[in-house]
Amino acid sequence: MIYVSTGLNKKNFTSKTINIFLKNNITNIELSSGFYEKNINKKIIVKKKKINYLIHNYFPVPKNGFVFNLSSNNKSIRNKSINLAIKAIQLSKKINANYYSFHGGFLIDPEINTLGRALETKILISKKDGIKNFINSVQILSAEAKKLGILLLIENNVLTTENLLKYKKNPLLFVRTNEIISIMNKLPSNIGILLDVGHLNISAKTLNFCKYEFIRKCNFWIKGYHLSENNGLHDQNNPVKENSWFWRFLKKNLTYSLEIKYKNIPSLKKQIKLANKKINNLC
Repeated sequence: MIYVSTGLNKKNFTSKTINIFLKNNITNIELSSGFYEKNINKKIIVKKKKINYLIHNYFPVPKNGFVFNLSSNNKSIRNKSINLAIKAIQLSKKINANYYSFHGGFLIDPEINTLGRALETKILISKKDGIKNFINSVQILSAEAKKLGILLLIENNVLTTENLLKYKKNPLLFVRTNEIISIMNKLPSNIGILLDVGHLNISAKTLNFCKYEFIRKCNFWIKGYHLSENNGLHDQNNPVKENSWFWRFLKKNLTYSLEIKYKNIPSLKKQIKLANKKINNLC
């Protein structure tokens, strides 16, 4: 099933984006990021019979914004992140979503206005502490999700050359193949991977590892995908192409979300049609 993310629509409130999609017969919607909106849960739930929903990461957006980070050494940030995720898991149950997905953690606590750009220079916590914090946080979420029958998926982070040079080392978790495998082996069975192919394309180039080998080694845990194109340097969220590199590496009969920028609804529908064609042709 091909979903469309609301996360890259920076002009409208989520409820308006949902209404535009619904008006144009786009009924598979991934709710992600956006602006704080009063009573958004009610606005979403009332349409659950018409829409197939997923919830991703920083949603529902809180009134007082912060950077979602399950690895933070700052207990306040970590607890805010856990509480937001629990609310998302509970909402996922109410709207019959298949899973709730979220990003791997950071070894810094970025300012909210720096996301998507070069991170500001801050002191990194140790990778050991970051992984410990992340695993403990995810185990809490796993227990809540298990009670409600919700699968949890962790999205691989994106590391640009710019951020690697700034910090002299990787300030993010859930980027490299072996680290991800190590983390996944320590987590409960109701946790999988949401593979963002755009993120993988950039991180593999930045750290000089093989993206194809990454997919092969992590394939067991991959339960969903974020699809987009980029130049290998920045997370551009460009539309997918007929000859995009990742098509032949996708597994069939999973969930695929187009996390792309689009000019208008007709162009978005062409993207959905292309993705459906390529997915249906998978072996």
